[in-house]
Amino acid sequence: MAVNRLSGSDLHGASEWGSESLACGRDAATAWDRAEVGVTPDEHERGCPHCAAAFADARRLDSVVHRMSNADVEPPPSVMDRVMAAVRTDLRPHDLLALDSPHGPARLSRPAAAAVLRNVVDRMGGVRARSCRIEQLDGRDDADVTITVTARFGVDLASVTARVRQMVLAAGEQALGVPVRRVDIDVVDVFDSSVDGAGGGAGGGAGGGKDGRR
Repeated sequence: MAVNRLSGSDLHGASEWGSESLACGRDAATAWDRAEVGVTPDEHERGCPHCAAAFADARRLDSVVHRMSNADVEPPPSVMDRVMAAVRTDLRPHDLLALDSPHGPARLSRPAAAAVLRNVVDRMGGVRARSCRIEQLDGRDDADVTITVTARFGVDLASVTARVRQMVLAAGEQALGVPVRRVDIDVVDVFDSSVDGAGGGAGGGAGGGKDGRR
């Protein structure tokens, strides 16, 4: 069921390149930045479910990024065979994202990057990721992201999409090293929280599922 497409200037007069407001009127990026630097929530933020959810999103991503950076990487026994197979196979440039690196050219698997973005969105409250497409023009380090999501029935779509957009922008930079220029969000379905799986933090449950992701 196609529900809505929300992106760019559709919400609260936000520009294609800028942030947008939560349902309470607060700027989503400002709420995120305040949470990221550890500012104590003000009176409004303490009592507002939309700001509370944005604060929780920022802290959740920070936890994920720190866990990823501190994880011990153990290559599987088959890694050499897989490397040699990749060397013998024609590489597909369209499956790779260019990374800006002071150490020279670097590439990141596009499907792996999309999986990371879906995963961080899945950890948010009131929303689940279905598919994610990342486009990068030749010669550019930044990328455009199109992500489809399902939303918990009854949530405020303006706040949910503002939070998803801010999560993707931050995760692209912090978790992937890929600046995100634009985020388009398709809300394609709703789900009932009464049959939702594990809770996903402030703003409603979020979980995985067999959603036909790509």
